[in-house]
Amino acid sequence: MRYIAVILTVHNRLDKTVACLNAVFNQREKYSFFNVDVFLTDDGSTDDTSKILRNRFSAKPLHILSGNGNLYWNGGMINSWKAAIEHGGYDGYLWLNNDTIVLPNLWNELEQADEYSRKQFGKGGIYVGSTKDPLTGEFTYGGFEFTNQWTLKDRFLHPNGHFQLCQCAHGNVTYISHDVVEKMGILCEQYLHGGGDHDYTYLAYKAGFPLIVLKDYVGICENDHQQGGYADFLSMSLKQRIKYLYSPLGFNLHNTLLLQKRCFPYRYPFVWLMGYLKAFFPKMYFKIYSQCRN
Repeated sequence: MRYIAVILTVHNRLDKTVACLNAVFNQREKYSFFNVDVFLTDDGSTDDTSKILRNRFSAKPLHILSGNGNLYWNGGMINSWKAAIEHGGYDGYLWLNNDTIVLPNLWNELEQADEYSRKQFGKGGIYVGSTKDPLTGEFTYGGFEFTNQWTLKDRFLHPNGHFQLCQCAHGNVTYISHDVVEKMGILCEQYLHGGGDHDYTYLAYKAGFPLIVLKDYVGICENDHQQGGYADFLSMSLKQRIKYLYSPLGFNLHNTLLLQKRCFPYRYPFVWLMGYLKAFFPKMYFKIYSQCRN
């Protein structure tokens, strides 16, 4: 029997959260080799998320925690993860976004990946689940590798029926074994929203832990991080652009610079300069950015 803590953080989007939890709990009962508990931080939802979830999943192993509305993804996940560790006894921790519907094959994929990791590398690792769009079936989130260490141009590793090793990963549906947590701890508390998943997985890779992309797609999730909205940014005033540059839900320069400092320090001056170029000369920045990424 393996004991897994599923950790989430949510802010509103109740329907998505219910669908996400339904998938986890309905499938959990089909696989006797896993015991699954869920630790969920409700970060200041205004749609009665906590009340409704307590009523709907009262008979399920769901631990609901409270946030102040300013935890965002990284802080909320840390809150849930700490609660899971305090509860104790878990072989691993599954990061899960509440807009992701896990597929029934996830649990077998995790079991096989753990056996592979321990046989090939002598320790548990990070097992990266890939998700696909519910309408098009196209890849949305998962593991990737960097093809250029200066521009950080990357290449996603799509599931191909075999285990693949990657360098970095999204946190939509990603399993962290206890072996990794013992050495790496949990997410860095300095991140305001996104970026913590990239930081954690890349530093684990650098520390010698295998980042294994699961063989097949294990989740359904729409890509809500499309690189669009530039026209809106260009139409903002300078004051608005600077505010958006630092907003946790905007370009979030704080997190971008923190990632450089912790993972790619040689890029820090360049990224700092480009951040302000983005705000003061946005047309020039987007032209340079598009050339670097091609």
